[in-house]
Amino acid sequence: MMLVAYFDRINLPVAATAMMASLHLNKAQWGLVLAAFTLGYAIMQAPGGHFADRLGSRRLLIAAIFVWSVFTGLTGTAITLTMLIAIRLSFGFGEGLENGAQFKLVGEYFEPKERAFANSIFLSALALGPMIGSPAATWLVLHFGWQRMFYSFAVVGVVVGLLLIALLPRDGKQRERELDRNSAADLMTNPGASEFSQYPRPHLNARLANVTVHEPSPSFRIALRQPTSWLCAGGYFMFNVAFWGFLSWVPTYLKEDRHIPLAQSWLIAALPYFAGFIGMVLTGWMGSSLFAQARSRVVAVCLFGAAVGLVFALTAQEIGMCVSGLCVAGFFLYGVFGPFWAIAIDLAPTNARGVFTGTVNCCGQIGAFSSQIIIGLLANSMKSFTGAILFMVGALCVGTCIMFALHQMLVRPQRVIG
Repeated sequence: MMLVAYFDRINLPVAATAMMASLHLNKAQWGLVLAAFTLGYAIMQAPGGHFADRLGSRRLLIAAIFVWSVFTGLTGTAITLTMLIAIRLSFGFGEGLENGAQFKLVGEYFEPKERAFANSIFLSALALGPMIGSPAATWLVLHFGWQRMFYSFAVVGVVVGLLLIALLPRDGKQRERELDRNSAADLMTNPGASEFSQYPRPHLNARLANVTVHEPSPSFRIALRQPTSWLCAGGYFMFNVAFWGFLSWVPTYLKEDRHIPLAQSWLIAALPYFAGFIGMVLTGWMGSSLFAQARSRVVAVCLFGAAVGLVFALTAQEIGMCVSGLCVAGFFLYGVFGPFWAIAIDLAPTNARGVFTGTVNCCGQIGAFSSQIIIGLLANSMKSFTGAILFMVGALCVGTCIMFALHQMLVRPQRVIG
């Protein structure tokens, strides 16, 4: 399912040059088109998480893929800027429904010590989707046009939705209760097992006292009052400024600043995502084993490594060195996901994992929304992507500092603000 989600996100950047020419759009206007998705996606994060907590992750995941597949297909019918923005906004609403449900599903079926690696496996689709989808979308655009490319991807989404109906398990809530009791007891008896060893978790202590695990709704509000929650959200905001710039603008950057034709760029554009897949799996394994007690530091190192890769790509004189820099950036950008979402899931109250992770992701998507507009404006006004890339590098450096600060708070006893 996540693979399809990223097929449907990368196909628009691949078709960017053809669509801008067909619809007579400049880069600033194209930035608005890209931002429309992230706005809809951000708006639906907390509601989507709330629906996942109430209705169950299975129902919401199935509904989400059918909704966004409809709007993937409708993207091919757009004939004006306004129509395209409205369709992509609605597409963002559909994809926004699934995010909280995805992480709730991980919380239902994996223990805390397994979640960084589990996250990295299912989130590897974030890299595999562009790696596979970019060449496929390029081929479809070149041979059938951008409109039919969107119709083709919509059909793929419907087929996968039917598979989800048949294959997704139905016992998630019961599994979550069992895992929560076991992991709570393990954390209290083995306090050195996690980065959260000394972090106060009042909802966790309540679960030990009440095995029926009926948590009060205020647990979510208490979690949101903790400085660690907002550092987590702030770090993800900065990460998404760079990640969505990387995901949405690399094909256009390679064509316009590096002068690589679309027909020849498909393999080059796929290489950073292959590096990202390796980075995601590797850091996910590290976050579940060697550095389970320092996941936030792993995230901080990844953010800084991505900044170094982007600077290297920007300053490289030869295309091979530029692509190498983009691969380094991709490796570290995608390496953030596994350990970061293990942190977010562990910070969340169990009865509100969907809405909590949705809220954190909403903050991230606000960064993505801002990034798409600012990058479009910078690229359009400067007639190159130099300013845009430096903007992304700055965000990554700020995110690095935030995640190191989060680590310091997680390993020290903190007063719970309730």
